[in-house]
Amino acid sequence: MKVFLLAGEVSGDVAAAHLTRALRLLEPGVEVVGGGGERMRHAGVRVVLDTSDWGVIGYLESYLRVPVFAGRLRRVLRLIRRERPDVLVLVDFPGFNFAVARRLSPLFPTVYYFPPMAYGRRISRADKLARLPVRVLAPFPFEAELYRAAGADVVFTGHPALDWVRPERSREELCALLGLDTARPLVALLPGSRAQEIHALLPAMVGAVQIARVRVPGLQAVIARAADSLERIIARHAADIPVVSHGTHDLLAAADAALVASGTATLEALILGTPMAVAYRISRATAWIARRIATTPWISLPNILAGTEVVREMLQERATPQALAEELLRLLDPEHAGRMRQALGTLRERLGPPGALERSAREVLARARGMG
Repeated sequence: MKVFLLAGEVSGDVAAAHLTRALRLLEPGVEVVGGGGERMRHAGVRVVLDTSDWGVIGYLESYLRVPVFAGRLRRVLRLIRRERPDVLVLVDFPGFNFAVARRLSPLFPTVYYFPPMAYGRRISRADKLARLPVRVLAPFPFEAELYRAAGADVVFTGHPALDWVRPERSREELCALLGLDTARPLVALLPGSRAQEIHALLPAMVGAVQIARVRVPGLQAVIARAADSLERIIARHAADIPVVSHGTHDLLAAADAALVASGTATLEALILGTPMAVAYRISRATAWIARRIATTPWISLPNILAGTEVVREMLQERATPQALAEELLRLLDPEHAGRMRQALGTLRERLGPPGALERSAREVLARARGMG
């Protein structure tokens, strides 16, 4: 049996790597090949194309790179046709992977793992995907409802992050590794997994820590690096703050508070119950388009899940060092932090029961065997 996994950036690479391990537990002889990055490779995937740096933020930015992505699409389609998998699994990366689904789902059994977000948008992605012979694995209940209403072949699996977000080191072990003091407050800085995000957010996050230290002397900070390729970019903005690579869950579990770029990391912080504030910056053109497409005022997954503001979102011009510092000081207040931890614990229950990885892997294998 051969499975082809196609992910397009760091978060998809992580999700595909965990799915690979789940597939092998259920079907030890399965061959897994695909496009992805270092995490998929470490999980045993035969990576035929490195796509880990393909992520682009913004509508205008994506439009300007259409010729580049057109060439990449042709290459990917050739690779998949050459490999002739028993099942094609598309992981996140909505614009590109939808184009792949449109062309190849009539030829190969296809599963969309982490499908395009349908909630909170005026333009229905669910309607478009429902027209294709694709099995959709929805991680959120409200997403499953939207896809089902559109007529898609959808299964609510729950969110697999519940299975893989597991710290390996204690706070004491992490602090010893980085030369930090366990008795002093610790802040996690998660500026994103793309170079664009880090350039836009990390200087403000570092500035916020410096401002907050006036009120909280001895405040410690650590940066989570999503990929080794981002080392130089992070060092350019924060040479004096320690960095952990591939240790995000350890850091979030140990931290008293976190400043987080909107994205998968907010869900990881939610699962671990880490008090957080969310920051994000995109180009003015993309922000203008996004405001006209969105039907919800929130962009972070905790607030979307809750339907109200549980974590403070500081977007665009509001994501300043001063604003982030003020919110960071609130998060370090034990009473406020306790209320947020309680709210995050309630939201965690909405992600479904553990075991989503195995449920997702079973769906993929069933599709490969022609059983659904």
